[in-house]
Amino acid sequence: MTIAPFKPTLWAPALKLADRLERPVVWVGEAVAWLFLPLIAIILFDAVSRRYLRKLSFVIENDLHFYFNSPALQDAEWHLHTIIFLGALGYAYVRNAHVRLDIFRPRFTDRGRLWVEFLGGLTLLVPFIAIFSYFAWIFFWSAWVHDESYGESNGIGNRWFIKFFMVLGPSLLLLSGLSTLTRLFVRLFGPPELTKATRTDSVSDDSYSAFN
Repeated sequence: MTIAPFKPTLWAPALKLADRLERPVVWVGEAVAWLFLPLIAIILFDAVSRRYLRKLSFVIENDLHFYFNSPALQDAEWHLHTIIFLGALGYAYVRNAHVRLDIFRPRFTDRGRLWVEFLGGLTLLVPFIAIFSYFAWIFFWSAWVHDESYGESNGIGNRWFIKFFMVLGPSLLLLSGLSTLTRLFVRLFGPPELTKATRTDSVSDDSYSAFN
């Protein structure tokens, strides 16, 4: 198949656009990674306090057991886990660090793998994330408007806060998907001398691992 040549001046701006789309994704991904530290600390404190501290006579006599078995403490664990997971979704895709379970992909040529990623992004990733983000926004906005809380429980209130990340996470994944699609487009249709600049070797190489 013959593709009509594009003006060479269009390729560099396309890669700059990909960099701009990727920038907030990388920033948020690296920022939420630091939340692993408080998450680990809270889990350790919760486990130790449940097993040992709340059973101490001093704690029982002074009615302090609530502080060592607080719903807010437990909510903080899954809140942090949710923020880390959703904040790192786009970052994992940009760095090609997500899990691949495709048994056919290793049998393709390098260019074949690029096409699979490009067409998959256009027909599956971008439409799915766009639809998901739409309904996630409705979910978040409802919680915001009604000031949704935890009712009678003593957990962390303002549920709109955690639901906001259901919008932010997929939105960042959408940005990373558009960035990757732009790079793949330049790699597939652009001049060969820009191959390295597209940074798509992680997609074309079947043995690539982000953890090496």
